[in-house]
Amino acid sequence: MKNFSIWKDGSFSINSCNLDSDIECDVLIIGGGLTGISTLYHMKDSKLNCILVEQNKIGMGVSANSTGKLTYLQDSMYNKIWKKYDKITASKYLESQRDAINLVKNIIKDNDLECDLTKSKSYVYTDSDKEIDSLVELKDFLIDNNIDVKDDALDLVENKYVISVDDTYLFNPVKFIYELVFKCNLDNYIYEGVSIVKIDRDEEYYLCYTNLDRVIKCRYVVIASHYPYFNLPFLFPIKGSLEKSYLCSGHKDIENISLISYNKPFVSIRNYRDYIIYLSNSCINSSHGNDKERFDELLGSAKYLKFTPSYSWSNIDIMTNDSLPYIGLIKENMFISTGYNTWGMTNGIFGGYIVSELLLGRSNKYSDLFDPKREISGNVLESVKNSYYSVEGIVNGFFKKNDSIEYKNINGDSVCIYRDSEGEHIVYRKCPHMGCYLMFNEVEKTWDCPCHGSRFDIDGKCISGPANKDISYKSDN
Repeated sequence: MKNFSIWKDGSFSINSCNLDSDIECDVLIIGGGLTGISTLYHMKDSKLNCILVEQNKIGMGVSANSTGKLTYLQDSMYNKIWKKYDKITASKYLESQRDAINLVKNIIKDNDLECDLTKSKSYVYTDSDKEIDSLVELKDFLIDNNIDVKDDALDLVENKYVISVDDTYLFNPVKFIYELVFKCNLDNYIYEGVSIVKIDRDEEYYLCYTNLDRVIKCRYVVIASHYPYFNLPFLFPIKGSLEKSYLCSGHKDIENISLISYNKPFVSIRNYRDYIIYLSNSCINSSHGNDKERFDELLGSAKYLKFTPSYSWSNIDIMTNDSLPYIGLIKENMFISTGYNTWGMTNGIFGGYIVSELLLGRSNKYSDLFDPKREISGNVLESVKNSYYSVEGIVNGFFKKNDSIEYKNINGDSVCIYRDSEGEHIVYRKCPHMGCYLMFNEVEKTWDCPCHGSRFDIDGKCISGPANKDISYKSDN
């Protein structure tokens, strides 16, 4: 079995630029996933000089670990929003998701992108009698918003009640990114293998220090990374929690379909060509414990869907305190787009568009809805809960040790050692972001931070932030 996403199975590369000297630009975009590439795309015809930096390869982070759904039928999302605010707010979020789908369709059409865009029915179902009334309420809400929603039936999973809509889509997110870069010559503005380790303010400019000892001077900064590496000024660790999901894919001949359960424990299914993509076992990242056990549960449940997985992987999503993304200005000339609550295909691409509009001084009807500085009802309680998750991650990282790992001190450094046929892999035990103890994911062969979701490959190279430094052990320290 291949322990990586089905979207990553192929050869993907671009002719990115080399950062061999200090440079200056108008806009620096940090992060080369859907959000960052979307921002760069929407800024390409402006008078502002924009560049994008990505610490690894574009499109190979969270965007490539998703299910690739373009749908506004999003589990219990609208119910959560109207309970936190009201149905007017939920309706506005619904409108944003439909606008986002139209935006993606237009980008694909205008640039003739080959990314397996397919129209598909979307279903939300429940297998619990207690949730039927809530799902009926969701159906009524959609009808009130002029959505053609139907009672329906599903044979693929056990269920008590199902609703569906017809006008949603599926696509390949990695192909979308690379096709967009190629067709629009965006690689002329992209620097791969570059991470930002510190940002200072110098009068009206930002000085962004890189891992290559080069400095990028810019007027505007767009934080388009999954989880921003900094804590101030946004206090991000208390603004959201992390949810980890487990996915697998294998051959199965099924119709075009996109479905998700109404509530936890979430089950998500879609087809891709002659494959099925199956997600389950979502949990708070800080409490996930043993990844192998959760992968075993995932693969076991796949048997009931009558397919044999040939890919398996995991993904981490940011869940905000009010189920709405954070998109907009966080301080002078610094923008952020993140916190998509598992719906990053629509919100990521749309977030890049909204940020570009704000950068160009244009108004956007969703800027207030997604304002990162908005007042959130009950935010103190949610912040306390998120702080608890961080503490839980520290505790679990320290106490939940893996039998396949040797833990020891070398010259005063706490390290982890994993041995395989290629030899010893020695890394520092703590995440360089905030010092949380790392846990070993023996399925994907990564070192994962249970606090804030940083990930490192088997030899300690940082493959996902908020960490921006490697953890490879250096014996000469």
